[in-house]
Amino acid sequence: MAAFMTKIIKSKTVSETTTENIFRNFYGSQTFIEKSAIPKSYGFTSKKGTSYDGYPDFFKDMTDFAIIVEAKALKHSDAENEIQFYMANNNIKKGVVGMAISGQDLSQIKVTYYFKKADSDKIEMFQMRDKLLSIENIKITYQKKIVGDTISDEDLTKIIKLLNEDFQKNGVKESYRSLFFSGILIALRNDEFRTTYKSTQPPSKTEIATTGVTLLESHNLNKKLLDAIDIELKGKVNNLSKEFSWKDAFAFIKNIEFSLQNYISVISTIETKIYYPFINDEKRDVLGKAYKLFLSRAGKAENKNIILTPDHIKSLMIKLARLEIDDVVLDTCMGTGGFLMEALEVLTNYAGDDEDKISDICNKQLIGFENDSTLFALACSNMFLHGDGRSNLLFRSSLLRDDRESLANNNDEILFNYIKEQKPRKCIINPPYEQDNPIKFVKQALEYIEPYGKLIIIMPTPTLTKHQKNGGMTHDILKKAKLDFVIKMPYNLFSEQGRSVNTSIFGFTKTPHHKSDNTLFYNLETDEFVSIQHKGRIDVYNRWNDIENSLLDTINNMHEIKGISQLMKIYKGNNLNCSGWRDVRDSKHHLVPFSTLFSYVDGTLASTKNIDDGEYDFITASDERKKHNEYTHDCEALVYAISSAGSLGKSQYVKGKFVASNLCLVLTPNKDNEKEYPINLQFYNWYLESIRKQLVADLADGTSKLTIRDTDLANYYIEYIPLEEQNRFVDDYVKPFNDLQHSVSIAESKLKDRLMEIL
Repeated sequence: MAAFMTKIIKSKTVSETTTENIFRNFYGSQTFIEKSAIPKSYGFTSKKGTSYDGYPDFFKDMTDFAIIVEAKALKHSDAENEIQFYMANNNIKKGVVGMAISGQDLSQIKVTYYFKKADSDKIEMFQMRDKLLSIENIKITYQKKIVGDTISDEDLTKIIKLLNEDFQKNGVKESYRSLFFSGILIALRNDEFRTTYKSTQPPSKTEIATTGVTLLESHNLNKKLLDAIDIELKGKVNNLSKEFSWKDAFAFIKNIEFSLQNYISVISTIETKIYYPFINDEKRDVLGKAYKLFLSRAGKAENKNIILTPDHIKSLMIKLARLEIDDVVLDTCMGTGGFLMEALEVLTNYAGDDEDKISDICNKQLIGFENDSTLFALACSNMFLHGDGRSNLLFRSSLLRDDRESLANNNDEILFNYIKEQKPRKCIINPPYEQDNPIKFVKQALEYIEPYGKLIIIMPTPTLTKHQKNGGMTHDILKKAKLDFVIKMPYNLFSEQGRSVNTSIFGFTKTPHHKSDNTLFYNLETDEFVSIQHKGRIDVYNRWNDIENSLLDTINNMHEIKGISQLMKIYKGNNLNCSGWRDVRDSKHHLVPFSTLFSYVDGTLASTKNIDDGEYDFITASDERKKHNEYTHDCEALVYAISSAGSLGKSQYVKGKFVASNLCLVLTPNKDNEKEYPINLQFYNWYLESIRKQLVADLADGTSKLTIRDTDLANYYIEYIPLEEQNRFVDDYVKPFNDLQHSVSIAESKLKDRLMEIL
């Protein structure tokens, strides 16, 4: 990581002055005292440990506290370390707020806020990050921290998990828990509900006597809660949506069976522990977090085929879109509304105190589609709690001519024209991954956005490759949009949700992709998050800030960094390869589709069906050769693993009679091309091992188990090496290696025999 950061920081495009100018432009040049003018009386000392004075980059003395600021070009961890040093080493006798900032563009700025109380040496953090707050908002947030009216992410997670257990004990169905939680938060916005819910009484004898149905003890509180939700949310559903009723969406609340005192206690916990910190302090995607936790605890995430974007990747994608204050932002499959909520926070931050502009942002600059009624209700609730940007949220599919929707008055043209009239310039999405949905969402999103608009989408890595055959949708997409970059994500990105998915973030600009255009391929092999039991994936070592800044600089400036990023063309002549035409080995050999060299058939036998005393080799995805009493092949071949996650892309050479696992393909030379492309299978066994990591990264697909589709493999480009070179390699290296392996095997057998004699 250190070497990588050094390479980036030395780039001519990176400047600490740029970061400082972003800060000056935001706050005004006269708001803060700059380093050279900070009086010595504040007692800042040198961070180098010398006796000389040292100073932060900016300083402001407030009535109750002081603000100190340290700026770095990209190495955010340095800014964080230095600001904490200056907070701890000074003569200031009041509270201190520290700001560590880095980045080269306001749309991608990274900010960490710290605070220290006047009577304490403990340095703590604000939850708010990556936004330059106004001085007034810094003051408000600091005061909230001083009185303790805040909640950390860790405490929030604990409370939500306890609430989930309470909901479960009291019979709230898994599918309703997130909505129930959001409904309580919304109702608490209602003054009457907030001041009266604690005094709610069970049904009176008169009510019981005059009602023909059995009444719950919580009947009156359920009704009060529903009425408050309806009052707060009523109306404001876009008229192009399918019919939607807030009372219907929350109707399940009528049957909540909490005892009244427990019910009041639950609402009171949400009010004091979550609602007040959320409303008055630092707004976060509380509903998205709750939804993920409720689903994971209930085991329902996979059933709904929902893969939620981790918070740090959501923030990264917003930064990659480089939002500007007048941008109209579109999410065509918004889920709980996380991307739009983040965009709302960024845009309103740009607007500052301009209430008219904030109103425009809320009412005109956010467009979202969602076809799941629960997710749509949560997205609307989320936007309501964050400033009410619900005007252009649509309860329906964004895919025109979507045959999953049987709408009597479905007028796609009216919907399409409505979206086009809003002139969306940025679209940020995480589409459903099943079937061909990702490519359909790419194509549709590009139709909606303006020329030169940007689409940032996270989806399975092989998506474009799957559809790159002539006549495939990838060709249609590239006629409309340039593929700017592909950022390969870590395999464990969604492990918190019990998923292993091979995904990448793709960046498009709506202008045709020319065959001479370069695309930057970036490999984010790890985000350095660590899985902690009961907490999920956490940035324990605080490395993500530096990783993200480096990644953004690399993408923005199209840097090539060996082993991390590479500029490649996706066209070679008329041949399209969306994995990029790699030249990493400086090879001058011809590239051909996999199927040009190999024919393939499926293996037939389940890996557990071995017979210990069988006569023939049973080749599975493991190194160990098993046995069986029947064979299906008598030839020279490669057995190639395509459905065994741990051994994906593993090749094994075999000659003679054998049977292969049904998790593998049996590869033999393609007889139709054998004259033009003769191959030595022993050579290609080692060749496939050498490209295994890259091939798996390009082709592995699936939302719960990674596999390689045989059709994708067939179209994957590999090098054809002349036969004489293949044979020479086998004679010079493979055969001596095999002889050594045989010798080692004999020596191991003798060792074991001798040991048994001794015993």
